[in-house]
Order: sequence, then structure tokens, then C-alpha cells
Amino acid sequence: MAKAPQSLLLEQLRAQANAVAARRLQQIKLSREVVDRVDAQMQQAFAYFDEACRLLQTLTPPVERDFQLPHIAKYEGLHVERASVMFRKQRLQDRDVYDYIVVHYTLVGRTPPPLRVAIRRSAEVERALNNATIEFSCDTDATVRGNARYNTIRLAPELRCEVRFDPDFENGRIVVTLRNVDRLEPVILDFESAALDTPALDELVQLMLAKPSQFLLRAPLRGFFR
Repeated sequence: MAKAPQSLLLEQLRAQANAVAARRLQQIKLSREVVDRVDAQMQQAFAYFDEACRLLQTLTPPVERDFQLPHIAKYEGLHVERASVMFRKQRLQDRDVYDYIVVHYTLVGRTPPPLRVAIRRSAEVERALNNATIEFSCDTDATVRGNARYNTIRLAPELRCEVRFDPDFENGRIVVTLRNVDRLEPVILDFESAALDTPALDELVQLMLAKPSQFLLRAPLRGFFR
């Protein structure tokens, strides 16, 4: 049998194929009982937010919480708009199970005042706004004061918020990622699947609405990023 020629491309494809084969082998080893349990909990979360989003869309309730990026932006006088939930499924063990669920909603309030930022700081400010998923536009201000030039950054009057559920079938857990829910940084929580029950989802909605909530204490913190 001829020896395969040395090729960087073939090496890369070989590594990718080995990784795919390893994932398939791992899927075969997954406990069907664990997959059923986690997927059932994901189904419950979707059904819960399918109704909750319809109600929030109708009520557009106020959210008594301010969101601040120090020295950059402050959002206050907010209320909920455009609440929706979506999901995607994946093929696992010859059946379709949840790949993820995402709840989207928007907090709308007064438009923050424009920022006049020195060009040397503009990239830093824009990066902070992008990390917080705050929409903005940027115009160069031709006004010259000494050697300084400025950008004018105009912020959107709304915050895009997200709650994402990702199943971890291997460990029987569900990872919940919060973006702009109670702060302008992502927070990641690692739930035992059974712990993400209806009372926990009630607490999550309370957190979204800035009501007293113990949701952040219900699971270990997997990550928190500025």
C-alpha cells in the first residue's frame, strides 16, 4: 500500500476527522436516561418562556433598574419590549434534541446623551459598547481644539438582552448565560438539570424585571466577564 504523501492539508483534515469520530463515539456512550432528562428540562424551559414572552410582549412592564457603563452610558426609566424565544435542535442518538434555547427582549428608555470622545479613546469606548451589545453610531467631529480631534458617539435608546440555555448532555447539566439581564456583563450559571425547574424560571423572570430574586444563588457561577 502506497504511503500517503506529506501534506499539511491532509494533516488538518485527518485531525478534524479524528475529532468528529471522537465526538460520535462520545455521543454513543451518553446515557439515554440523562439525555432524556436534560432534554425534557429544556422543553419545559421553552414552553415556559413561550408563554412568558407573549405575556411580557403584551404588558411591556417597567424595569426599575439602571444599567451603567462608567463614564460612558447610563440607561434608566426602562420597560420591556419585543420579547421572544427561539430554539434550535440537533441530532443525537438517532433523534432530535434541543441544541439551545434563546430568550431575546429589549429594554427601552430615554436616549442617553451623545458622547464627545477624543479620537485616541474612541476605539476603547466603542469596544466597551460592543461588549455590552449597545448599538451606536460614530461621527468624526472636525472641530479642532489644540491638537485634539473628537468623535461623537450616539447611543441607541434601548438595550438588547438575552437569556440562553445550552444543554450539557455529557454531564447532565444546563448552562444559562445572561447578557444585560441584571448588569452590562455576561454572567454564566451552571445548573443541575433538575434544579432548573418552574420556581427557578419564576425567579429568572423576577430577575429580568428587577424584582427581588434568588436566581443568581440557585447554581454555581461558571463565568463572569467584563
